[in-house]
Amino acid sequence: MQVLIVDDDPLMLRLFQKVVTRLGHQAITATNGREALRLMHRGSYRLVLSDWEMPEMSGLELCRHVRQRYCSSYVYIILLTVRSGTQNIIDGLNAGADEFVSKPVSPEELSVRIRTGERILTLESREVTILSLAQLAESHDQETGAHVDRMREYCRVLAEQLSQQDKFRD
Repeated sequence: MQVLIVDDDPLMLRLFQKVVTRLGHQAITATNGREALRLMHRGSYRLVLSDWEMPEMSGLELCRHVRQRYCSSYVYIILLTVRSGTQNIIDGLNAGADEFVSKPVSPEELSVRIRTGERILTLESREVTILSLAQLAESHDQETGAHVDRMREYCRVLAEQLSQQDKFRD
């Protein structure tokens, strides 16, 4: 997976790049939000690490732009900043960040947060695959599509019946 790292501090870029490559990903870097947005228009990035305070376009603005534009798949954004406090966390998450991490961040913590993003993106990929296979089956022929619908209804009825039993109530 390509991970886009956005920070105007060369030292931070190198540190984040090492963490990302150690996790087996390709690290692509940008020094501000505007450059990152240009890269995103040309490439496919599912995970973005971005500093909050940068020249030209902040990480907060980058989050907003990513969430406003149409994407074929979800982009997981980790916002990194020296800012702290409840209001900053709320502002970051409201702008569209999935994670809000205060600097200085340890490489171990960043690794864990990146792996969390990977798990979430993997779940989305699985869901899309299952939906695509179901649509393929439905489009194959009318009988197959009807079979899929009947099976879905049978499963719903069975689940409702099982949920009435104490053993399966939860």
